[in-house]
Amino acid sequence: MRESSGTGMRTVIVVLVLLMAANVAMLARSLDLLRFPGEITDTEIVRGGARALAEYYETVCAQSGLARNSAVRDALAKFKFEIEQAVSGEEIASAIATYGRAVQDVIAREEENRRRELVLWIVSQDPVARSATGRTVITVARGKDGQVTVEAKDLALSPDTTSRLRAEPLLANLAGPVEVEVLSGKASLIAPRTTQDALRLLQAELDNLRSALESLRRAAGYSPLEGAGIVVRVYDAPGGFSREDVVQEKDIRDMVNELFAAGASGVEVGGQRLVAASSIRSAGPLLLVNQQPITVNPVVLRAVGDPELLASSLELIRNSLKPWGIRVEIERQDNLVLTAFRKEGS
Repeated sequence: MRESSGTGMRTVIVVLVLLMAANVAMLARSLDLLRFPGEITDTEIVRGGARALAEYYETVCAQSGLARNSAVRDALAKFKFEIEQAVSGEEIASAIATYGRAVQDVIAREEENRRRELVLWIVSQDPVARSATGRTVITVARGKDGQVTVEAKDLALSPDTTSRLRAEPLLANLAGPVEVEVLSGKASLIAPRTTQDALRLLQAELDNLRSALESLRRAAGYSPLEGAGIVVRVYDAPGGFSREDVVQEKDIRDMVNELFAAGASGVEVGGQRLVAASSIRSAGPLLLVNQQPITVNPVVLRAVGDPELLASSLELIRNSLKPWGIRVEIERQDNLVLTAFRKEGS
C-alpha cells in the first residue's frame, strides 16, 4: 500500500512540474523571450514585407511597360540591395522610406515621360503641324473632369489628331500639362516648369534629406537604434580586489573597439550610448562612461549588428581575461534597442 501511495505521489509531482514548465514556457512566449527552432524573427518578417513591396513594384513596371527602363531597374536594384543588407527592422523601414520612395518617384517620372513622348509623337504626325510655319505652342492637359483638353495658339490641329489625343487611354493619367512647341513644322517638347512640378521635386528632396539625417543620427548615436545584436556582461574575479582582478577601463575600451571593427552599428556601455566624443575611464573604484558612473560587476555592453560576428570578435579578449578570473558572458539577441546619447545633466 505504501509503495502504491508513493508511486501516486511521484506521479502527481511529475504532473505538477510539467504544468509549471508549460506555464513558464507560455509566459516566456507571451513576453517574446522564447522562440521555437526555425521560427521566423521579427526582422525577417519585416524583410519579407519589403520583398513583397519590391515584387509589387516589379509588377507595376511590367504593366506600365517599364520593365526594361534602365532608370527604373537601377532604382529597384538599389532598393533590393538595401533590403538585404539591413540588419534590423528599423533599417529595413528606413530602406523602404528612402529607397522604396525613390522607386515610386522614378516609376511615376518615367510613366509621365512616356505620356509626354506619346503626346509629342501624335502631334508630330499631324499634317497641319508638319506644314506649319512660324512658332506655336500646343498644350495637352487633363481637365478637372478627367477629360483630356487640347489647346493650340494660332494653329488648328486636324480633328483626327485632337480626337486621338482625347481618346488615348494612357493620357487619361497625365500628372501635369504637356507643352509641345511646333517650330517651322518640327515638334519638340518644352521642359515642364510648373509650380506643382517644382514643389513635387522639392518635397521629394526634403523627404530624402530627412531620412538621410535620421540615418546619420542613428549611426552617430544621437537617435535610438534597434536591431539584432549581443549583450555582454563582464564580471570581476570572485573575491578580487587588486587592479588585475577587476575589470579595467582598458578592457572595456578594447571590447568597444573590437565591436565597432566587427561592424557594430551602435554600442552602449552601462546604459550610456557611445558617440565619437565618448570617453571610458576609471576614477578610483568607479568606471565612468560619458563622464557618468556606471554599474560594475557586471559591466554591461550592448551592441547592434550581426550577433555571430560581434560575439566572435570578443573571443580573443575573453580568453585573455580568463587567467585573471574575469568572466565575460555573451548573449545573442534577435532584437534590442540602444538608447540615444544623452548629454550630462539632460
